[in-house]
Amino acid sequence: MSPGLWLLVALAAVALAGWAYATREERVAGRSGPAALRAAALFLILGALALPALRDSGVGVPERVVLLDISRSMALPVSAGEAGGTTRLDSALALLPELAPDRVYLFGDRPVPARLDSLDTLVAGHDASRLEPALQAARLGGADSVWVLTDGELTDRDAARETAEGLGLGVRELRVADAESRVALAALRAPERARAGDTVRATLEFRAAAGSAGGAGELPDSVSFQLEREGEVVATVRAPRPAPGRTGRADIAFVPRDEGARPAWRRYEAVLLDPPDPFGVSERRGVWIEVSESSAGAVLVSLAPDWEARFLVPALDRLVLGGARGYLRLADDRFLEMGAGPRIVAASRVREAVGGARLLAVQAAPEDLPPWLADALRAHARTLFFAGGPGEVPGVGSRMTGPLPGEWYAAGPVPASPSAALLAEADLDLLPPVRELYAVEPPGRWSVINASRNRRGEGRPLLTAGEDGERRWALSATSDWWRWSLRGNEPRRVYEGVFSGIVGWLAEDANPRLASLVRPPAPGEPPLWRIRPGSSDLTIQLLDEAGAEVWSESATEPPAEIAGPGLPAGRYEAIVTATGPEGSVELRRPMDVEPDLREFLPLAPSEPLAIEAQPSPRAPVEVRSPRPVWPFLLAVLLLCGEWVWRHRIGLR
Repeated sequence: MSPGLWLLVALAAVALAGWAYATREERVAGRSGPAALRAAALFLILGALALPALRDSGVGVPERVVLLDISRSMALPVSAGEAGGTTRLDSALALLPELAPDRVYLFGDRPVPARLDSLDTLVAGHDASRLEPALQAARLGGADSVWVLTDGELTDRDAARETAEGLGLGVRELRVADAESRVALAALRAPERARAGDTVRATLEFRAAAGSAGGAGELPDSVSFQLEREGEVVATVRAPRPAPGRTGRADIAFVPRDEGARPAWRRYEAVLLDPPDPFGVSERRGVWIEVSESSAGAVLVSLAPDWEARFLVPALDRLVLGGARGYLRLADDRFLEMGAGPRIVAASRVREAVGGARLLAVQAAPEDLPPWLADALRAHARTLFFAGGPGEVPGVGSRMTGPLPGEWYAAGPVPASPSAALLAEADLDLLPPVRELYAVEPPGRWSVINASRNRRGEGRPLLTAGEDGERRWALSATSDWWRWSLRGNEPRRVYEGVFSGIVGWLAEDANPRLASLVRPPAPGEPPLWRIRPGSSDLTIQLLDEAGAEVWSESATEPPAEIAGPGLPAGRYEAIVTATGPEGSVELRRPMDVEPDLREFLPLAPSEPLAIEAQPSPRAPVEVRSPRPVWPFLLAVLLLCGEWVWRHRIGLR
């Protein structure tokens, strides 16, 4: 306010105070003092309305805000083939002075506000490039537009675009590196347990990316990989290259070699051969596989060979983890091992396979069983027996009698069993008859499917099952199932439904580990161990590569799952000891905590973000500068002084 206006306010305050004391108050000595105090108070009250604000209203030139990507991909060179040269982060930092930011937010897996003088020691180490949380943080800080310095490998590009548009936030993406045409190996998946000599199938997952020129013409139409075991190539495969940004899959088969009597953990690595990764960061993926003779899936021993084994072994191979192997007896001490390359083996080889099977299936007449196979049926935790004649079945407590006369046809309704859901819509009238059926006395706890003679009369179980503590068993009263599978169409679907349900129930937790690692953990992620029921006095110990203990946990009555601490990347050895139903048990296994490579996987082609700032959809609010309070407080004190002075000179 100009000095003239201040003078006018002062004169008005003096005039008002003088008029009040000259015309409204009694004429007593000393009136000029209280009148002066009132004039000063009026001057402060009127002048305070024109005084400047004590602080700025916040309305002015908007701040320049920069969001800087510090994910691990920013540590790569700007261009392929420039190892040791300028990194993408270096290039982004070189652009910062040109943008002259007022504020900088670092972003990766989370946003981090940064001081401008602390960027010289910056390291790109985040495992993701999530822009959306950084946009929200910038908007909460008052920004209406931001610059984004990144290499373009944003993992939440669509979500970030939607969030920016919803907030009305302007976004300009500046890329510090051009997209490279490349292929990256994303994952190698394989069973954790395998049997020496079996064919193991692993799955490779990989992605392709197009260069910034568009298209993927620089890449070949197919991609080749090899599988290595301790530096030795065990298999190779070539697969079609997927479209840019898409995931391709390829199956690679290999045969683990014999590791001897004791199980051994072996590391298998998939290697990208052609085209090689130009940055060398995503061309290898590995898994640990326990190789042993005791890791077989299902074993079928047929002492009365017919067509049953021909259809049953492929079904078991699909249904049981670890596959299946079949043995047909040729003579007392010789068996034919089924498979792509059939061979004649001795009975000792069959006994070894039976001892390590998750599921033991036997087709024989009970009275024809050799002692070693009868003992195996009594001792094994999961058995499936196909009647080939009368007699008492070892380990079950049931006896086969018959065969029963007549032709027996499957009859409904389907009883409640693990196979019931798979047979709910089955048309049993289309099934061929069973020519040879035996009576099971006593039957199991429940039946999978029943049959009646000539479609009349009371039904008898074709397949019955039961359990005794940890043991589970199933008895087939016939060996004519192959006729259903051979017929095809609906009979084959019923065949697969019957054995899918019963074999799945039999193989469930057939040979559980003392403690199983649910999945290999990522850095910082706690490993989760699933503990076998019935274990006690459990101890889990983790050792690093130097043999030093990094974590241990003990429990007298362990829970179903135990979680360890988050671990840095590296190789560890787990030692698990406990007391199980079979006595004291110790498990040793390697465990790798590998860096998360998702940050280095190529994404679908995209254009840089360019979003205009939008005004707020809410009605504009007039911004008023906050007025100072001190003039009013001082005016109150002056008025109080006036009141005291008035009373001293006799005024009310």
